[in-house]
Amino acid sequence: MPKFDKLKQKIQTALLEKNTYEALQIYRTIRNRCKDQEQALECLDLLFDGIQHFAKGKEETTLVDLAEVYADTLVGLNVTTSEKIYLQLSTILSALPSSLSNIDASNPSNIDLRSKFTNDVFKWSRQNSSTTFRKQRGDPALHKIFAKVHWQQGAFNVARLHFLLANDPEEFSKFLIDYTTTQDITEQDESDNYGAQTVFQLLTYKKLRIAQTFFSIYCRDHPKIRDTFPFRKSPLLNFVWLLLSVLQEKNMNHFVYLLEKYNPILDGDCEYKSHLDKIAQLYFKAPSKSNKGGGMFGELLKGFFPAGSDGGGGTNDNYSADEEITSETIQRMSKSIEELHAKDFSKQNAEADKVNPRGFITEPDMFEDARDDSEGVKESSSAPNAKTKPMEMDLD
Repeated sequence: MPKFDKLKQKIQTALLEKNTYEALQIYRTIRNRCKDQEQALECLDLLFDGIQHFAKGKEETTLVDLAEVYADTLVGLNVTTSEKIYLQLSTILSALPSSLSNIDASNPSNIDLRSKFTNDVFKWSRQNSSTTFRKQRGDPALHKIFAKVHWQQGAFNVARLHFLLANDPEEFSKFLIDYTTTQDITEQDESDNYGAQTVFQLLTYKKLRIAQTFFSIYCRDHPKIRDTFPFRKSPLLNFVWLLLSVLQEKNMNHFVYLLEKYNPILDGDCEYKSHLDKIAQLYFKAPSKSNKGGGMFGELLKGFFPAGSDGGGGTNDNYSADEEITSETIQRMSKSIEELHAKDFSKQNAEADKVNPRGFITEPDMFEDARDDSEGVKESSSAPNAKTKPMEMDLD
């Protein structure tokens, strides 16, 4: 573009002379002179070339500065999303350092140098979105890009946060399998715990179908699990398996029954309880434990959820994050979900009881009169037969 030709030449001269300060000021000048989408796109290409140049020269401070100018351009000029920009963002994030390499090792900084860049990129993504979920969380495709880069760099905790919002249960399961099988997490195997926590967190984002598919793939492919449902000696995974079925059938009675029955294995983990409190609010319109009153449902759950836990807020969401899934993804997922929940709840519950270790779970006395003996299942292992019509809730 003729307007920027002289400035482009000045950039080239400054780079040849290794005048980093001068080059950075010219890049900022070009950014400030952009007035429309066409100029913004040209500016982004120039900034991207400059970022690659300084990345090769390992000029970290300038690299971070230019990346922030790039992100600010996206936000300030409301640039339309494109595959090209997403590819550039992936390359930029891969090149950015989280901290300066010459920092004093005895006094390291806890500030991630990529924070402003990341925050601005997702601010841009939200402001360019039209659907409710994206307006609140950003584009799942962008989260997937950030998740994969952080995964490759070994930043597993950050990668996991992005995968929760990426709407890709297959890639998420691969990531978590890699994490739980290659990292020295604890002396004890945490594969069951990480799988359960992930399902709970996905459900708090109203991602039921994604959670179902993630769970199916994770358990099928994990070398330390690789078991068909139900799971031998893993009541936690059996609880998750049954929970996903209960949410699919929208049966509040079965939900409360599961919480009471598996309380012994859930009772020691406050995070489990916090997530399940949030799930109860989202899928069954239950009041938070922090709310006064709560009616029959609150009384049934009394003592189960920690006081004040609300699962992270957002209980008034009237959308389902599953709406973000493409039809192609749904088709790929459908078989896994169908296989996972092919049987009715009573049969699934009875199968789980056959393999659960003795003494790990407790059959709720409050459902004694509601147990279903018609299937020939022993009283101690049968699920409640909800003779009263279960409360119907709209998951979306």
